[in-house]
Amino acid sequence: MIRAYFRNVTDGLLTPFRSVYENRSLYSILVKRDMVNRTSGTVLGKLWPLVQPTLQVLGYWFLFDIVFAMRANRGPDYLEYLLSGMVPWLCIAEILTRSTMMFREFSPLYRRNPFPLEILPLLIMTIPCLVFGAVYFILNLLLAGPEKAMFSLLVMPMLMLWLLPLCFLLPVLGLFIKDFTQAIPFLLMITMFLTPILYFPTMLPEGFRQFIWLNPFSDLMAVIHGLVQGSEYSWLNLGRPFLIWFLLLGPSWLVFRRSIPHIREVLS
Repeated sequence: MIRAYFRNVTDGLLTPFRSVYENRSLYSILVKRDMVNRTSGTVLGKLWPLVQPTLQVLGYWFLFDIVFAMRANRGPDYLEYLLSGMVPWLCIAEILTRSTMMFREFSPLYRRNPFPLEILPLLIMTIPCLVFGAVYFILNLLLAGPEKAMFSLLVMPMLMLWLLPLCFLLPVLGLFIKDFTQAIPFLLMITMFLTPILYFPTMLPEGFRQFIWLNPFSDLMAVIHGLVQGSEYSWLNLGRPFLIWFLLLGPSWLVFRRSIPHIREVLS
């Protein structure tokens, strides 16, 4: 039983990357196709994927720094804190939202032809991580300097790895439970409010602070802020997300793998 579990964890971690390497020509074509689908027919063309997250960042800066004057009220570090957490969260939200529609979005590729479905979770993460990673690097370069900007390059690969179990599980839920696709934007919005992104953890009433760490994204943001801003984080902030990732990866991969024979039936 334990051996089978560890085998599923290993397969869930290695199989997608191995399949991407074995099908690297196909993967490269699909990444380019994904980029073309995002930018075709637009005036800005290939610049648009960078412009969109930049405008989102500017919107949050205007709201919280200009309108609410949070930096004046909470100190000069607030803007860096907000943006260093918000950009990764926007990337997370885009990936998880898209993952619920993954099988339907790419169904023309595999409905009648052999296709390595295990590359799809990495495929839907590639463009968001590249785009938001570039914006994140530039943002930290401007706000914190070259050293912190270099540390920010670690954030998107870390997110990509940590989100892998969810990108196995959510497409299956989105395919077989249609209501889940409609609910995910609301669930992500609630999760964002429960995660210390828009506020410092110390801004919460003391009675709530001990419960915020029940949310694994809170630990994840603590690690991100630690990497980029140099703020303190504990081994628990590292250990809890890793434990959740480890416990979720094997079962999620098993669900993903066993659902593959039924996907074409559902979409036919």
